[in-house]
Amino acid sequence: MMDNISWTSTLFVSFLILVIFWAIGKSSEYTLNNWVSILVKKTKTDLDDRILERVKRPLHFLILFVGVYIAFSRLPLGGTINSVIDGLIYIVGVSVAVYLIYSIFDESLKWYGEKIAKETSSRLDKEFLPLIEKLLAIFIFLGGVIAVLKHFNQDIYSLVTALGVGSLAIGLAAKDTLANMISGFTIMVDKPFRPGDRVELDSGETGDVIEIGMRCTKINTFFNTILVVPNSDLVNSRLINHSYPDSKVSGRINVGVAYGSDIDKVKETMVAAALSVKEVLKDPEPKAYFIEFGDSSLTLRMSFWVDDYSVRYATQDKINMEINRSFESEGIEIPFPVRTIITKNEAIPTKAKPSSGAKAIKTRATKA
Repeated sequence: MMDNISWTSTLFVSFLILVIFWAIGKSSEYTLNNWVSILVKKTKTDLDDRILERVKRPLHFLILFVGVYIAFSRLPLGGTINSVIDGLIYIVGVSVAVYLIYSIFDESLKWYGEKIAKETSSRLDKEFLPLIEKLLAIFIFLGGVIAVLKHFNQDIYSLVTALGVGSLAIGLAAKDTLANMISGFTIMVDKPFRPGDRVELDSGETGDVIEIGMRCTKINTFFNTILVVPNSDLVNSRLINHSYPDSKVSGRINVGVAYGSDIDKVKETMVAAALSVKEVLKDPEPKAYFIEFGDSSLTLRMSFWVDDYSVRYATQDKINMEINRSFESEGIEIPFPVRTIITKNEAIPTKAKPSSGAKAIKTRATKA
């Protein structure tokens, strides 16, 4: 009689636990739908909205399975039956927990990848995210398997050791590929350059970035050829981004004029020639500087700015043409380098004409 009363009371308590946890699950679902959803909609980002939408149902089931697990663990069903039911409920609960954790990380990765891909015009969401999602799913799944094995008092240390050794072997075998992949992800996150930017590498090559891939970055050079650079090389070397912070770029022109020239007039002529080219910016305006006393000329340097780096060399060509025409019309001389060479086979008497064995040669070089 007392056993029946004890069984009935235990069954009633277990049923009451189920009802309580079911009510908690429903309450949490109602709270998420009617209160939390209103709060997250007021935030600036939609990440919390997306995560909330993914976790509402799994969270409700997880709370319910916790109640089921506690309720059935109280019932005196016998050792074997109780162990089987307990194990099944635990496996289902861990599965729901694994799915809940995966949903949160997966939605966060998708949101972040889409944001970076939009800002950098890259293919991060198509190339990196699938790989990262698969790796994330594997790690979370293995965590769930380890938790289940530990619950059933199985030896998990051998499994963890095997996974560690296997990961080390894979890492050593694919270290270069992994280095390029990690470097590619770093480039997309750090954004030292974007597709469409003009970059100059440490080795001297210059071109426009057309694609930042998982393993390499492709650059279109001035010769209309594709330069493929491993991402790890780009991360570990210096480069110049001509498009950052904007596409405006400066050019320089060096000119040598004859000794005795009016330097002020030469400067005015060079600046006027530059301003006559429509691509040259008026602000900042071109400026000319007298920088050097050369061997056979006075060297001046003029700096100018253009609105887009893609027209710098074409603009420099137009400015050079205008400077040449202006110098000719103003009578400004661009001197040839002059060099005097004397060869002597024997001593030459003072004020005597050179003999046939000695010659004085004065050469004048042509224009470069």
